[in-house]
Amino acid sequence: MMQIQAYQFIKYDNQTSIEHIEKVNNTGAVLCFDFEDGIINPLNNDVCSKVKEAAREQFNRLYSIIHDAGILTKIGIRLNNCYTADFEKDLVAIRGKTFDSILLPKIERPEDIHLIIEMLNAYAVGYKDIMPIVESKIGFENLESILQSNQKFCKIAFGHCDYNLNIGAYPFFHQDSWEYWKWIAVFISKIEKYGVSLISSPYLNLKDEGFFCAMLDYIASKSKHFNGQFTLTIRQSELCQSRITTTENFKNHLENKNMISADIKIALDLVEEFKRHNKSKGLTKTNSRFISLQEYIASLNLANDDRLINEMCFVGGCFPVQHNIVFEDLFHQKLKRKLENKFNTRLNVNIIRYELFSTLIGKIETLAKQKQLNLIVFHVRPEPYLRRIKLLYKYIDDQGKLKWSFNLPSFNLLKSEKFDMLISRRIFDFNIKQRQSLFHSFLISCNYILGRLIRNEHYALKSYWAIIDNVIDFCEKNKIKLIILGPNRRNNNCLEPSLCKDLDLYISKRLKNQHYICGYERGINSTKMNQENGIHVTQAYHDLISEKLYNKIVHEKLLSLLN
Repeated sequence: MMQIQAYQFIKYDNQTSIEHIEKVNNTGAVLCFDFEDGIINPLNNDVCSKVKEAAREQFNRLYSIIHDAGILTKIGIRLNNCYTADFEKDLVAIRGKTFDSILLPKIERPEDIHLIIEMLNAYAVGYKDIMPIVESKIGFENLESILQSNQKFCKIAFGHCDYNLNIGAYPFFHQDSWEYWKWIAVFISKIEKYGVSLISSPYLNLKDEGFFCAMLDYIASKSKHFNGQFTLTIRQSELCQSRITTTENFKNHLENKNMISADIKIALDLVEEFKRHNKSKGLTKTNSRFISLQEYIASLNLANDDRLINEMCFVGGCFPVQHNIVFEDLFHQKLKRKLENKFNTRLNVNIIRYELFSTLIGKIETLAKQKQLNLIVFHVRPEPYLRRIKLLYKYIDDQGKLKWSFNLPSFNLLKSEKFDMLISRRIFDFNIKQRQSLFHSFLISCNYILGRLIRNEHYALKSYWAIIDNVIDFCEKNKIKLIILGPNRRNNNCLEPSLCKDLDLYISKRLKNQHYICGYERGINSTKMNQENGIHVTQAYHDLISEKLYNKIVHEKLLSLLN
């Protein structure tokens, strides 16, 4: 089992003893003292300056004790943002001292690091490593330029709580979500080109040690990309050094956490829990977890948000949760930001994913009982339609075994409507799959052609229209506005573009008074709408659909929008 370097944020005050320091040090962790977010009183802003000044004094006391005792230890420190008044006060406190690691928060541009290095040199502060922490959308977008101008750092960190707050995500996406690991995938795709490694963000759930250990095993297996783990307790630091290796892939426990919009009660409960357990620190420890200052602030903001609420539901497949587009760049988040910035409204986005037609209406009915839906956007997906056309269908059964079956709807033999692909967990991959070989593509074409010869396409079109008709009927009965979003132009195979066009025309011609948005787009000039594999769409397609939805909603007055 590979050990992982822990970087433990330690709790320290005037009661902290050398014995406590030694306990942390015995785990092999770098002792990280915090001058930033952890050192404030979130319930009394008026005393924050005094709290930070007291923390600097206690740090100097402990630094002297450690050195006087001759303890061999690695000391790290997180400074305040370099553009705040507290930053220079931090430098005065650490003047002439030497550190294993200096953590640089809120880094957004290469110039930030350059400024900090100059200031550290001016105050004769020594260090082995400096570690930029990216915590905002601006920093995330500038990651490449930060790495290109590498100024003597080989480690970098991602502050996921600050990032959640910055992009307006709620509830926050932590390590148990696919959304978090999409961010990490982007980090890895960039840092590996520059020989920089990532320090994994703190895990706040104290109760689930099994998941934490499985995640550590994953990090250890990716030693080229990861170089350590931030920890919050001695127990977590110990697990970084010694733990029971698990054979279970931690990704099996990941979920899309953006499916149902959060209501105010969730925010109010978190605010109350934070206040009840808070000890005048930025990080609150409850019986089972830590609650970050950032999630508390986000909860407080939501609880105090008195804007008009519109509930929208997007019914689709992988498009609204696409695995290689980060959460904040998905079409519905771009739509949400644009509507909320333009109008005095809060748009709550709910997502229903479907594969089976037989269970779709039930899913919509269930959500409609939980949320007072104002608008449903129904995406006509190419995938269920294409699967029904094929003569030979490949699927995964209830035991997880790969099987083959004939698609013969005339004989009621249709496995595509029996086994839900959404239940079979997809293994997350950082890489975009490439297009199939020509021979494999030829076999798929034959499969489509043979299916069409026995009229599978006719059945697929009729069954798709039947489910859309049911959705229309449901929305009319429940007075919910409806937008039908047509299929995208999938081109993983030479026949798929024409098949998708057939589906688009079949559905659009049968709609009467419904709002329809054509999703069939070939791309303009060099702007591609599909990724290399011909299955997943590009960022440009997300941007386009966001704009089309915005225009339809505003021009047709499909939501209650106040200027």
